[in-house]
Amino acid sequence: MRHFEHFPVGSTYDLGVTRLTSEDIVRYARDFDPMPFHLGPEAAARSPFGGLVASGWHTGAVVMGQFVRTLLADSACHGSYGMDEVRFLRPVRPGDQLRGRAVVEEAAPHSRRPDTGTVRFVVEADNQHGDTVHRMRTRLLFGRAVAEIRSAGL
Repeated sequence: MRHFEHFPVGSTYDLGVTRLTSEDIVRYARDFDPMPFHLGPEAAARSPFGGLVASGWHTGAVVMGQFVRTLLADSACHGSYGMDEVRFLRPVRPGDQLRGRAVVEEAAPHSRRPDTGTVRFVVEADNQHGDTVHRMRTRLLFGRAVAEIRSAGL
């Protein structure tokens, strides 16, 4: 299990790759972001994008899924303060492969909770061409390993 101490500043984590299909894009858009350029190729062709593109929120959800599965699910994460920045930098199209990465930008003990630390991550995704398509900054709370050892009476 990863604790606060496992996230030193500058650490970089590969979050894996997810390929988006036209079906993925349309399914997400129907439920969560029904803009015409996300729903089908005909309307999308007439848009400024010139074709079907994923919702930025869909891209963010994919990258968040990578982040959770790779780093957070097996950690002492106590939640998040939210996101300080979310950017949809380039359109994501059917067939794009999103490779996520997380970089620790800041890490510090919590000012009022000695058993907790805060970690600010920059989480990004690149497409298969190496273009960064998504970026978010988020600050998370993690239990400290030292606190866990103390609470176990060791």
